[in-house]
Amino acid sequence: MSAVTIEIPEEFARAFGSTPEEVARNAKIELAIEMYREGRWTTGRAAEFCGMGRIEFMDLLRDRKVPMPYTEKMLQQDIAYARGCVQ
Repeated sequence: MSAVTIEIPEEFARAFGSTPEEVARNAKIELAIEMYREGRWTTGRAAEFCGMGRIEFMDLLRDRKVPMPYTEKMLQQDIAYARGCVQ
């Protein structure tokens, strides 16, 4: 796997953490959240990028109050499922 490296000037890096490891981890989390928010990555893809489990990433999104997309198609699927479960 190849990797892309970016340089973050120290004055900006401090906003992400106090050690290089913290900076890298927190910068990756912020990038993953933004990619998810823009609809470019799924929760699974974003979680993988951060080195987290999907549920852990979804908890992070909830804690950050990042809205989860809920489309009309999803609503119709939920209604159909609920109707199938109710006897």
